[in-house]
Amino acid sequence: MDRQYQFLVNGEWCGSGEPVEIRSPYSGEIVGSTWVASPQDVEAAVQGAANAFRETKALPAYRRIEVLGRVVQGLQAEQEAIARLIALEAGKPIRLARAEAARAVLTFTDALEETKRLRGEWLPLDLDAGSCGRSAIVRRFPVGPVLAITPFNFPLNLVAHKLAPAMACGAPVILKPAPQAPLSALHLTRIIHEAGALPGSLSAFLCPVEAA
Repeated sequence: MDRQYQFLVNGEWCGSGEPVEIRSPYSGEIVGSTWVASPQDVEAAVQGAANAFRETKALPAYRRIEVLGRVVQGLQAEQEAIARLIALEAGKPIRLARAEAARAVLTFTDALEETKRLRGEWLPLDLDAGSCGRSAIVRRFPVGPVLAITPFNFPLNLVAHKLAPAMACGAPVILKPAPQAPLSALHLTRIIHEAGALPGSLSAFLCPVEAA
């Protein structure tokens, strides 16, 4: 198995820069390859996430639910292929890789459901005479883009734990997956992109530690 995985910057797929081969830690075979993003790519992703935040924070809940629903469908449709990719790039037994792929489906399903419950609070302010008859409404808002740096031991599931909640609340994400096993994360990135995520709301690539 040897496939090239492009990385995503501001809604554009990129296939240039320093090439990286991803090898199975079990067999040493080449599982796939990708590229290291340039400093210019990193800066473009940061600027793109900042620009996208103006749109994502205002995105109505039903739109976020629609995108998350399509991500769940995409993960379900490709669950076995993703599990096999995890097994190859991370050197995991297929049983554990299948459990990880199934958990990613659950994580995005939970995020979809929580999007329906992102409510605020109504608080009475009658704690002293001067505020009798007054009340306060508390709402929660995303504060800005998220930088997600994930480890190698659960290369899909720990990515899902970063991306799904951010998508639920309307925060753009720049994802730096583990360099030892980035391919399942890039596969998930493609599913999210094809589900209709706004350009700039997700960028995903390998880059040097200094750039991150």
